[in-house]
Amino acid sequence: MTEHNENVSFRNVRYVSDTEYTISIARTLLTPIGIWPLYRSDTFWNNVKMSVHVAAVFSLMCFLLIPNMIYVAGNSESLAQNMKVYVTQIFSLLGVAKFWSMILNRKQIGRCLRAVAIQYRDTECEADRIVMTKAAKIGRFFTIVYLSLSYGGGLPYHIVLPFMSEKVVKRDNTTQIPLPYISDYVFFVIEDTPIYEITFVLQMVISTMVMSSNTGVNTLIATTVMHTYGLFEVVNRKIETFFEDDINDLHDRLNNIVQHHLKAIEFADMIQKGFNIIFLAELGCCTLIICFLEYGVIMNWEDRQTFGTMTYFTLMMSSFVNVYIISSIGDRLKQESERIGRTLYFLPWYDLPRDVVNNIKMVMLRTTHPTYLTAANIFDLSLQTFCDICKTSAAYLNFLRAMTE
Repeated sequence: MTEHNENVSFRNVRYVSDTEYTISIARTLLTPIGIWPLYRSDTFWNNVKMSVHVAAVFSLMCFLLIPNMIYVAGNSESLAQNMKVYVTQIFSLLGVAKFWSMILNRKQIGRCLRAVAIQYRDTECEADRIVMTKAAKIGRFFTIVYLSLSYGGGLPYHIVLPFMSEKVVKRDNTTQIPLPYISDYVFFVIEDTPIYEITFVLQMVISTMVMSSNTGVNTLIATTVMHTYGLFEVVNRKIETFFEDDINDLHDRLNNIVQHHLKAIEFADMIQKGFNIIFLAELGCCTLIICFLEYGVIMNWEDRQTFGTMTYFTLMMSSFVNVYIISSIGDRLKQESERIGRTLYFLPWYDLPRDVVNNIKMVMLRTTHPTYLTAANIFDLSLQTFCDICKTSAAYLNFLRAMTE
């Protein structure tokens, strides 16, 4: 049976499982912190439950972040001694920024997720579905690699490293394990048992929530952008099979290609509007985080602290991989949208009727302005941006080492 006939009768009965495969990891990470589901019904009780959930999670984040900021403001130790505090503070601020960006853009991002389900449901043939699920598999692979590095470095950093750090001397000359987040709780004293133990466990739990905010949003970005990549790849596949059937319905098939191209462009625009501020915060904060983590690797290596060196190195690689994934998927999306013009050009369009040729030219003209993602319209998400961030973090590292020598 030809593809054109399949388009009439094909129905993707597995679109629910396909959608679930695409978004399940992000949903698992974002549900506990109140961000998911993003497309719940806007009834009064749902809004009340969401508001209470968000308020509770944000209050816990403030319990972690504000005392940490007070400690930094009132601490006169050297930059090298405060380096760990700066890393955790920037990472926490990034998690809070992502948390609120997701809430403020909830409706826009929710439309993206609804569109994913509709696009899986409306696939016209099994070949298109395979292309889209293949793109989802690549996005899922990226997220699993990032999650492995993120939790593999983040959890030891917040949980194991405090036990291996130098003990804190109390006023009565006894010692205790330092908190995961060194903080100054102005309104109450936490040195005494059991308040100290409760605060210690609470900080570990809250830091895991902040990590879920960071990793969950990055997972959602990777999967939705790769889904967009799959939409453009479907367009290219349709162009490559343009002459497989009888040439009597070229107008209908070209119209179908244009419609799919427009849907891919519109979906990319939805992602740009929903995530562009997050892109800027992610790349900007990761540049500073990578700089401090590089410094931490060097300091721990010089002090011959093996576990600390391994932890900082794993976190550093996690940040590098995170920036690389965002830059890489943005670059892949741009290249796939540009490839549509090249694929059309290599068709034997010169043998087609003039009106069909003119329509093909219009599509080729549109691809001269490829689809790409930006960080708040300041710079593109591309591999060139990744290289620039690596160079910038290295420059900041040299400046940091010059200041601390």
